[in-house]
Amino acid sequence: YMLLLTAPACAVAPQSASVSVELSFGEAMSSRERRSLSRQLVRAYGANRGAPHPLRLSFSALDEASLHPDMLHRDLARWDCQRVGERADVRWPADELVWLSPDAGEPLSTLDPDVTYVVSGLVDRSVVSGRSLERSRAAGGRAVRLPLRECAPRPDVHPILSVVSVVSMLAAVNSGASWEEAIGAALPKRFMERREAEAAARGEGAGG
Repeated sequence: YMLLLTAPACAVAPQSASVSVELSFGEAMSSRERRSLSRQLVRAYGANRGAPHPLRLSFSALDEASLHPDMLHRDLARWDCQRVGERADVRWPADELVWLSPDAGEPLSTLDPDVTYVVSGLVDRSVVSGRSLERSRAAGGRAVRLPLRECAPRPDVHPILSVVSVVSMLAAVNSGASWEEAIGAALPKRFMERREAEAAARGEGAGG
């Protein structure tokens, strides 16, 4: 991965927020989940590239990720982004990292260009909670959640989002959108439909 690590970083404005997708969760995923993540990385990269003001996007823990080739897309070496061999908590000081976790109590309100936001590169079909929060605590860093309860079309939408959705939301806010706009545009429709169906079912039960 030396060729990856010496490639140029993203050509974006220095005031843009820095976001790193952490790829050290390979052992926690099945082969199917890793392949799904590989596809998500492509879409996340494309979403950021298409934003009016892209994030300073990086991919960290590539040394560990290279042990799972099914997790890394073959075009990663050519992407216009920063590639980091070590884990995020090794590359950056703890006080310069903010981990995004659906289990965190504090909502993210504004993007700070002086820190790096860590998005866990994790596809967990069994939904084991707390992994990103545990990692942030072990690294001595701060953890926040996206403001879904406060700004999503419904406050009860599922808080566990794909890497694509998270990067899309962050890129939109970095480009000047409000959280309401960013979340509304990137939140998968099935999330809303599921909650609406559940609410309708509860209403039918109450009426019967």
